Amino acid sequence: MSASPDFSPPRRALIVDADQALRESASALLKLQGFEVAAAADGVEALTMFAREWFPVVITDSAVPAVDGIEFVARLRILSLAPVYIIMLTEVADVRFHEQGYCMGVDQYLLRQNSLSELVGRVQAGVTAIRRRQSSRTGRAHEPATVDLENGAHTARHLVGRLRAEIVQSGRSKKTLQLLSIGLDAADAAAFHQHSTTGTISDTLLGAAHEAMRPKLDWVVRLPAPANTCRLVVVMPESGPTETSAMEQSIRNAFVHWGLSSAASGLRLTTGLAAFAGEENAPAALELLGQAERSRRANDVMSKPSTARPESIPAQDAA
Repeated sequence: MSASPDFSPPRRALIVDADQALRESASALLKLQGFEVAAAADGVEALTMFAREWFPVVITDSAVPAVDGIEFVARLRILSLAPVYIIMLTEVADVRFHEQGYCMGVDQYLLRQNSLSELVGRVQAGVTAIRRRQSSRTGRAHEPATVDLENGAHTARHLVGRLRAEIVQSGRSKKTLQLLSIGLDAADAAAFHQHSTTGTISDTLLGAAHEAMRPKLDWVVRLPAPANTCRLVVVMPESGPTETSAMEQSIRNAFVHWGLSSAASGLRLTTGLAAFAGEENAPAALELLGQAERSRRANDVMSKPSTARPESIPAQDAA
């Protein structure tokens, strides 16, 4: 029997920053975790180093000298012949600034003031993302298009880039783009796992969405979620009430034998909708995603019996 393929990238990182103290501190932290680390003071030097050797993880400042930070990322993506996970250090927390970076190829943003305390975890996540991206079934050609943030195979870059393209196309075609946010929540861990006989509940929910999606048109995002919950967003270009109703009903049918409407099941399925008709000012991708999630939460609150104890649902950050 042949051995399973090893999808693990080499533990090698490139740090690009004009601040020598930060370069040295970050390098020392990563070396303690077994990483081979190279550093560059500006974008031109970094691009030359990257062209000569593959660095699976690159940490760069948003204001990297010699080349604008976003332009540096775009050039890096052009140069790369193998997967690369890009972390950008920034002092800006503006959604539209982040969206520009995601569309150009940034995988994750990290605030400079938190950079050293969070850097090792982010770099480890980058290595995991590359490995899972290369081995994940959701990335294969015969599967419905799936951006999987839950398992770490993809990042906000993949989500924002694809969704931004759909928003632009909707604005050009004047055809409605709809986002159906879907949540499956369990009262406790026992309720969440009691039906997991052929895979996780999250996989069951994703499979139901795959079955209902229109080929070569709809696509789906699986989001990170709190314990005992699942979150999906189905992106439906050129759609109307008929398509979204059919999608929602198909997903509910997949769970009908679980008795979701019964209190005994301990499970609750909720949905929410956001739409862009292509005629108003185009929203940012994450803004449209947030609208769908807020709609789902509002519908969730309205659907609860008045005697039920209020529940706090953590906010979900798609990035």
